[in-house]
Amino acid sequence: MIDITAATSSEVYPDQSVARYEEEKELILSIVIATRNRIPYCINAIQTILSYSDSQFELVIQDNSDSLDLNNYIHTHISDQRLKYAYTPPPFSSVDNFNAAISRAKGEYICLIGDDDAVCHNIFEVTQWAQQNDIDSICPKHFLDYYWPGAFRPGSVGYLAIPHVSKTIRMFDPKEAIKFLLADGLNNYMKFELPKLYHGLVRRSCLENIRNQTGHFIGGLSPDIYAAVGLTFSVKNHVIIGFPISISGACNLSTTVAGQTGGHSGKLENAPHFRDRKNYAWEQGIPYYYSVQTIWAESALKALKEMGIQINLKDINLPRLVAGSIFSTPSHIKFFLEKTKITVHHSGGNFLSFLGKFLINLNIIIISVYFLKIKNRIINQITQKTIKIVGLNSIQEAIDKSASFIDELETRAHLDAFIRARHDHID
Repeated sequence: MIDITAATSSEVYPDQSVARYEEEKELILSIVIATRNRIPYCINAIQTILSYSDSQFELVIQDNSDSLDLNNYIHTHISDQRLKYAYTPPPFSSVDNFNAAISRAKGEYICLIGDDDAVCHNIFEVTQWAQQNDIDSICPKHFLDYYWPGAFRPGSVGYLAIPHVSKTIRMFDPKEAIKFLLADGLNNYMKFELPKLYHGLVRRSCLENIRNQTGHFIGGLSPDIYAAVGLTFSVKNHVIIGFPISISGACNLSTTVAGQTGGHSGKLENAPHFRDRKNYAWEQGIPYYYSVQTIWAESALKALKEMGIQINLKDINLPRLVAGSIFSTPSHIKFFLEKTKITVHHSGGNFLSFLGKFLINLNIIIISVYFLKIKNRIINQITQKTIKIVGLNSIQEAIDKSASFIDELETRAHLDAFIRARHDHID
């Protein structure tokens, strides 16, 4: 269906069948996109997702662009009843946009993706399996990577990277991962087995638990890590799968590319996360500078506090956090350490002692990163497991090229075998 909220914030329905459609259809899945000023990529994502024939999902688009271009395109080119589109004009913060998007989702499960991403066709059978087996959260260990043409430099070709994946499936208590997240300086949350709203599946009722506790679905400055930490204390049955259900896109306007090229660093007041959030209260204990690492750490700490989880700031590995920031953007080492010195002194710590721990953690990061690169290179040369398909001009082409790979995973068969094995073990 098309549900359009215009700049006046009034609901507009194309015809009366929309209301009947909502009443008659059981929406198992809501695929949610919060978008702003990336119209061509978002249009391609919409077209790609709506090309699937499944009728038990909706695609929710929450638009906060500076123009009505996406709004106008949808009005004139798309009549699919599975589409629910809303437009809210600026000023409207990024986090507000995400909260508005999630609030419009009606499916039992929600998958949040970016406006340059897409989902694989096996997401529908994974969602049905989760519903049938009372699973609250599905956390994929991998997703496919698609780099749009011109992602890193003008003229670069688009390509799809299909990593080596496993078919392993297991249950996991995400609370166990929180202590490791703290020990890692509240960084690199994607490597920990937390619930993932972003490119994962989460029961909507678990998100509603967060809203009941905090007043919103998403807080902090980074929606994905705030949700991951908050959901840790809301989900019960959490499943880790070794195979992808989505494609992560990276275009020249994406945060992925900006993060990899050092675009997300410097003075905190320059961070785009503060747009339309003038009175935001930065969490004490996190150094006051702008990096991917500090934004993640501050949002994770905000989620812990708003969920009522008591932690000691000394449990956060601050040397690892700062080392991660400086490893990513070494040109800011002087500025980052100056800001960190203020944080250490405010907490009653000794900065010289901090520097010693910082250097140890920096060396650990350097060694581990380069060791991992060498290890992956050797594995890829021996097994030739990573597949790279070059010359793809859109996320739709990436989906088409990956379809046979997804089919070979035999997703549903492995999920059902996992449940049978669990029942046999319990019996």
